[in-house]
Amino acid sequence: MRLKPRIALRIFAFNALLVFLPVAAFSLLGSYERGLVDSLEHALAQQARITAAWLGTSPRLDAASAKGALAAIGDRRTARFRVVDSEGRLLADSSEAQEGAEPAPSAAAEEDASGEPLVYRVFSAPARLWRRFLAPPTPPFGSADFYASAGPRLRGTEILEALAGRYGAATRVSSGGQVSVTLYSAVPVTSGGKVRGAVLVSQSTYRILRDLYAIRLDIARVFLVSLAAAGALSLLLALTIVGPLKKLGDAAAAVLGSGRPAEGTAATFPDSRRGDEIGDLQRSLRALVLRLDERVRQTERFAADAAHEFRNPLAAIRSAAELAEGAVDAADRSRFHAAIVDDAERLRSMVDGLRRLSLAEGAAGQAARASVALPEAVRAACARAAARCANEAAAKRIAFEIEAGEAGLSAEVDPTALDLILDNLIGNAASFAAGKVRVRISREEGAGAAIRVEDDGPGIPPEHLGRVFDRFFSYRPGEGRGQHTGLGLSLALALARSQGGDIAAGNISGEGDPGGARFTLRLVSSRHNAKIAP
Repeated sequence: MRLKPRIALRIFAFNALLVFLPVAAFSLLGSYERGLVDSLEHALAQQARITAAWLGTSPRLDAASAKGALAAIGDRRTARFRVVDSEGRLLADSSEAQEGAEPAPSAAAEEDASGEPLVYRVFSAPARLWRRFLAPPTPPFGSADFYASAGPRLRGTEILEALAGRYGAATRVSSGGQVSVTLYSAVPVTSGGKVRGAVLVSQSTYRILRDLYAIRLDIARVFLVSLAAAGALSLLLALTIVGPLKKLGDAAAAVLGSGRPAEGTAATFPDSRRGDEIGDLQRSLRALVLRLDERVRQTERFAADAAHEFRNPLAAIRSAAELAEGAVDAADRSRFHAAIVDDAERLRSMVDGLRRLSLAEGAAGQAARASVALPEAVRAACARAAARCANEAAAKRIAFEIEAGEAGLSAEVDPTALDLILDNLIGNAASFAAGKVRVRISREEGAGAAIRVEDDGPGIPPEHLGRVFDRFFSYRPGEGRGQHTGLGLSLALALARSQGGDIAAGNISGEGDPGGARFTLRLVSSRHNAKIAP
């Protein structure tokens, strides 16, 4: 099983990059230290050359002239100066300590070296382990006590180089509790092309190490503060991002495990007031669950209605088949067979209507839309209705009147959906009309366009006004059972709503007309729904 890192862990890993700069600075201090040591050696060499040049201008190099030169330098020096003659004998020493010894670190320095803070010891432990076990071996330095027992003559390698007329340098480990080194630079004192002595300048790197120690300690503190800040920031992000996301996941899992999608939606998906992306996600999930629940309810109603309406034709087919099997007279068998065929045709019509209705209810305006001229669409629908009336066995002569209203009125809808809506509305009106169907197109203030389909038939009984759009409802007194499935108006309403519109049913009254039914199709102008364009 693969372990997938959680978001909280990723957040912490990202915030841990805050400590990268302190770690990088800590690791670069070695290069910084080497640069400081090189600069110190260069400075010592320059001081030695200046002093040697000064002494080279004296008529003779002896103890008096050497001490006078060092006295002239005074307290403005930080290094230790020694002047030797051509035999290596010490002529002058700027240090007030015992002749030939480097000044050891003070007691306070030794206390600092032995009493390092815990933070420093912890962070310097990897470097110490590296130097002890993994670093490549390096040649050992000599001891800074070399000149303490050198006798009257100084015979260090750097002095011998200077007395030979060349620049000499040496590095030796300082004495005392503080681990540091002392740099030595020796320059020959020449006069008239002859080496008359040498100037030896030395200085311990203790001050550099002390400053680097303070820098390392500060970096360690910055590292700890950065690490604490990264942890606090990660915790804050986990509480404000990961926590709400986990709650949403748990709520979604609870909804999936419940009997109905919308059970407890108000509790599990409350209407969030957050203005960030998590709030948007919570509101979207709530809307999705509610829409899913509505879709499930529609499916359940659809299945219940279909099962109820299929029961009667199937029972009739079974009954007719049983009667036909037992009938003796051929005429009775033919009548029963005809009944079976009629009921089977009714079932076919119902299945086809249900399929179209299901597609319309699930479409939600997903089909591509185009600008459709409403007068032309109405004229085409009326022509199709007139052709159907002429082809019926009992042909009806129906006059279709069209009032186009405002010229050029159009809507951004699915053309196929609009044709189906108009076919069902105008065909329904033609089936009830006594002799005339009138279609009026108009613009409605704030609602887009309205298409009113009116007939001069008997109208809709008041008790059935609320049921005309129900599935399988059909009220046609005097007509045989099964000629109409009662799905046409349901299909028209579902398609209209998928296009962002609606259909209302009513009767014509008090307008000087002979009466009849009126169906009003409204196409609403909206950014996401049907758009009306002049």
